[in-house]
Amino acid sequence: MTRAAVVTLLREPLLHFLVIGAVLFGAYQWATRDEAAPDEIVVSAGRIASLEANFSQTWQRSPTAKETQALVDEYIRDEILYREGIAMGLGRDDAVVRRRIRQKMEFVADLTADVQPTDAELRAFVTDHPDRFSGEPRVSFTQVYFPAGAQAPNEAEVERLRLALNAGTADASTAGSPLLAGSDFRYLTRSEVAQNFGGDFAAWIDGATPGTWQGPVTSGYGTHLVRVSERDEARELPFEQVRDAARREWLHARKVQANDALYEELRSRYVIKVENLPGGPAETLVGAAE
Repeated sequence: MTRAAVVTLLREPLLHFLVIGAVLFGAYQWATRDEAAPDEIVVSAGRIASLEANFSQTWQRSPTAKETQALVDEYIRDEILYREGIAMGLGRDDAVVRRRIRQKMEFVADLTADVQPTDAELRAFVTDHPDRFSGEPRVSFTQVYFPAGAQAPNEAEVERLRLALNAGTADASTAGSPLLAGSDFRYLTRSEVAQNFGGDFAAWIDGATPGTWQGPVTSGYGTHLVRVSERDEARELPFEQVRDAARREWLHARKVQANDALYEELRSRYVIKVENLPGGPAETLVGAAE
């Protein structure tokens, strides 16, 4: 096996999961090695030390002998009721219990993905997902504003003004009403346009042809005629600017991959049947162990 193949194998999430799972299982077996029988509860010195450490962390002092005894009594009560509840199957259909156990299993899978990527891996990830790491498109435009209400011009008047603006017989600086946000906007991102004028206005301006007065288009302020003067399309950003964001997304993708690998490995052990599936037969075979 080549060195590259060994490195690739060592970075496999499923291999990490199996190794960590074996370690956790071994640790559990070691921690519970003094449990002589299923109906016997042994509170080891290590368990007592753990209970006292948790107490000290919470209360910022060591427990007294009486408090330690109370901690042990509470642990025994908790263990007895837990075992009896499991034996009675009380957790089997409990959504909270199921969710908590699932979270713990997924946490184990997450540990397998806790590998820091190299710059080469991050660069490849950025190349494979250019839409996530490019600069937003920007747009420059001028608007003429008409407030809503009784003083607003009718559609015919707005259309006449639009034609006059395009013909050069009307002056945009004196047309319409003043808007506190201004009339000229330079190099706004789409999110900035949406923040200032609303999502519908931003969606409309995405399709506006530069160089001519168009509209009317409405916003939260009222009605506008708009002339797009310049459009700067999305551009690739330097790797140094997106490295941190790429690392976060790469790690997230690794965790998803590790969870999926764990699930598929465990799922292959089961024959799964779904009864009364809508639109299907009464009993549908969904998956089977190999």
